[in-house]
Amino acid sequence: MGRVDPFIRELTSDEPVLDWFGMTIVEAHAGMATITLTVDPQQVNGNRMAHGGVVFALADQAFAMAANTVLRYAATADATIQYLAPSRAGDLLTARARTTYHDERRAVVDVEVVAADRVVAIYRGTARATRRA
Repeated sequence: MGRVDPFIRELTSDEPVLDWFGMTIVEAHAGMATITLTVDPQQVNGNRMAHGGVVFALADQAFAMAANTVLRYAATADATIQYLAPSRAGDLLTARARTTYHDERRAVVDVEVVAADRVVAIYRGTARATRRA
């Protein structure tokens, strides 16, 4: 495991969705995050491809981890994703997030999801500060 911001460790210490999806936080610090997931046979659709919701969830998790390293207790304000290539059961998906803009109230994060040497999806999200202290 790479460097993980202590706030991210605290934030995810009781986040069961990580285990439920099978996600691993590889790193999360300084506006960046890398999260992985191996597509489980139960995570594919009728076309035998990874369900789009699983790919989105992985990208969204990487987005959240990156955003929360620069904007504590950030929440998603909006997000878009473009699916570019299929992935299948057994594929290791890696979501790499990079914060491209942030101020004291919002952050914009770009995420690329890859499987081996192909880009599976590109995601962009905006995070907003919450009132939680």
